Amino acid sequence: MDFCKALEASNEGKEEQEVRALLPYIELRLFFKYNPSQPDFGPLSEFIIDLDMKCQEALVVMRFALEDGAIDRLFHGHTTEELTDINRAAFFRDLGERIPKLYTINVWGEDPNDVENRKNSSQAAVKSLLNTGFINAQRGLDDITTRESNVLTKILESLLSMASMETADAEEREIATQLEEAVRAIQLNIDGDFRNQLVRLLPTLEAFGYPGLGGPELTTETILDVQRLLTDHTKVRYKGHSGVLLPETYNGLGMRNLIFILLQIISFYREYRAQPQAAGVQLIFIEEPEAHLHPQMQEVFIRQVGAIVDRLNKEHKQEPPWPVQIIVSTHSSHIANEASFEAVRYFLPVPANKEATVWKTKIKDLRKGLANTPEDKKFLHQYLTLTRCDLFFADKAVLIEGTSERLLLPAIVQKLDADAYPNSTQLRSQYMTVMEVGGAYAHKFLDLLEFLELQSLIITDLDPVEKVGGKKCLVHQAKATSNACIKHWFNDSECIPTDLITKSEETRIKGRLRIAYQCPEVVNGPCGRTLEDAFILANAGKFSLISTSREELEQDARDNAEENKKSEFALKYAIDDLEWKTPKYIAEGLKWLATNYVAPPELPQNLEDPSACDPDKMAPDTHE
Repeated sequence: MDFCKALEASNEGKEEQEVRALLPYIELRLFFKYNPSQPDFGPLSEFIIDLDMKCQEALVVMRFALEDGAIDRLFHGHTTEELTDINRAAFFRDLGERIPKLYTINVWGEDPNDVENRKNSSQAAVKSLLNTGFINAQRGLDDITTRESNVLTKILESLLSMASMETADAEEREIATQLEEAVRAIQLNIDGDFRNQLVRLLPTLEAFGYPGLGGPELTTETILDVQRLLTDHTKVRYKGHSGVLLPETYNGLGMRNLIFILLQIISFYREYRAQPQAAGVQLIFIEEPEAHLHPQMQEVFIRQVGAIVDRLNKEHKQEPPWPVQIIVSTHSSHIANEASFEAVRYFLPVPANKEATVWKTKIKDLRKGLANTPEDKKFLHQYLTLTRCDLFFADKAVLIEGTSERLLLPAIVQKLDADAYPNSTQLRSQYMTVMEVGGAYAHKFLDLLEFLELQSLIITDLDPVEKVGGKKCLVHQAKATSNACIKHWFNDSECIPTDLITKSEETRIKGRLRIAYQCPEVVNGPCGRTLEDAFILANAGKFSLISTSREELEQDARDNAEENKKSEFALKYAIDDLEWKTPKYIAEGLKWLATNYVAPPELPQNLEDPSACDPDKMAPDTHE
């Protein structure tokens, strides 16, 4: 732990600068691109400190770190001896109280090309440059209490407040003025009614000697606040049948969530326009908008969120466009797949040490790191969108040929988990996604899988042919393969099948990727050309194969497979008949996929236990 190292260095009497270098800090680095030909950089000018005319980027750094001269106060009263489980726990508890008091935020502008060239600044300067808005996940929309939830009404309140500002748009200001005039008219009517009632009340008061000598005469004045009218007496309603108005809570949660998000975006827009000195950039963070939204609505939302900004900007064509960036955090594959690769930032949890007791997050920018060609990127995006694949949210992936593999794979995984390694890590306890891509396109996913650092298995067919571009044939007759993925994997335009089935395990593995294709169940035995052939050969007795030669067995398996439709064949052995053996090539591939799985560490059960605070003593979750 860095705090422990810093304490030891302080106890050893090392210089303050050396001790400070060991202390942890949190740093945020913000990069702003600008047009150097602009006559005025506005609030960004505070952070442009370089003299390089070719540089078009400014860097703002914010660091949460120990304030100057506070090292003694941070470590005061702690042991000068070697840390043990007991005094380490006490040290951490004190840090929890002292860090909020002794840590502070420092701000500076930094030369993007020279880390030594910097200029101190302030948080106020950052706020004038960058404005933020947050739309949290709406889990409170389904609050089932006796009090009616008025989420949308509160947004309308904020919109009215901004419309009432002197700097608001003229049209919005007019709406606020009309509301105020309507309230004033109500006030006049109420004042008249109250005065009449007071006149009727005066004879009764006179019986008690009021107003009497020097007593002031009574009258009335009604004051109505438009803001309080909205807060206390105005509710959003939905039109029902026969003129009946239904409460806000009677609408579906998904639609309420969507309306809430849209009104919030409009609220941020109006607030930005109403400010006399608006920030140069606005960031809006939308947390998990998929809450309560069905899949189709999720896809429409992410497609239209940019269009909403365009539409708002058209309302003020004469003014500069709203400089907004919208950041959406999501666990929805529908939203992630609908967005373009250039817009996706993939957060990947990875072990920070060899024991996997401490984890960290790597941010993958698909705009920069993905090495695919533009054509491949377009194909991948279209595929992910059409198939609703959850590739971004899986720990492992299996790429398969087609329908037969998709139907049989769950039964195969269940068999292997139960029979092959019941006391080890099981695939069904891991986040695994299955993608049906076919042998012609599987290789297009390899760069993406590597970029996502996703352990993946590609299950494909040998697809033997008589020659390059020739007709299909049995494995022992083939001189080439028509499978594009296999040819890409081995960088061979021919790939003779009889050579492929003898290749070593090492050649079928590339980093986190492994390819699996048909192979003989026994050495020098027959080999299938497709899943159905291999399945039949793996269960020769079940299918009454009586031939003895390799060539005849391959032909018998081929003939038997062609008697059944692929889907009917797969359904039969996935549901009705489960007494069979998994083909060797699939079993070996899945066993490889199931191994080397590193699970996140378990959370400490007792935070008072000193060892629970020490990551060196936290054991990884092995799913034993």
